[in-house]
Amino acid sequence: MEPLTVHWRRADEPAAAHDLAHALLDPGRYARTRGVAQQAARLARAAHLDRQARRRLLACAWLHDLGAALGPGLPPVVAGRALRRAGHEDLARVVAHRGNAAFEAALRDLPPLAREFPPPRGAERSLLTLLDIAVLTTGPDGARATPAAVLRRIVEEEGGAAGPQARVVVALVARLGDDPGARALLERVAPRAA
Repeated sequence: MEPLTVHWRRADEPAAAHDLAHALLDPGRYARTRGVAQQAARLARAAHLDRQARRRLLACAWLHDLGAALGPGLPPVVAGRALRRAGHEDLARVVAHRGNAAFEAALRDLPPLAREFPPPRGAERSLLTLLDIAVLTTGPDGARATPAAVLRRIVEEEGGAAGPQARVVVALVARLGDDPGARALLERVAPRAA
């Protein structure tokens, strides 16, 4: 395998992003990240993304959780910083804002995320929405999951619905639910509730 610095320089390529995830994530996080990448591929087809946008979405999916393995801090922000250092500013903004990270930063009394990473706009905003749907419809084992199942697991882990991660997910579901296009894509890739 090539040194990780080579993969960071090529992190905008799905294969290099995959290699980073494989090298840095523990097996459980890697399995979930693989599931997020599979959901991202489904979303790319459903949204009829062109090849370049599809590749960027897949790279973001493979990179979205690397912050948990890179050190302390809010994981999306940590991953965004690593991508910025590697010269991938556009991906850094998408990854740093994934999963409603700006709201989570506010809940945790951290500096406003927009100070460090301007919110994605245009095509980057669309990629962020697709990445958020992929994350929200993937369970901890990497299998497709409903947003309700993902939220239920978080509530159980946090010991109640008042925890910050549960509040972040509820706000994310509300934001996606207010967007008819995002809601339709979410419903298309999420498994049917039993």
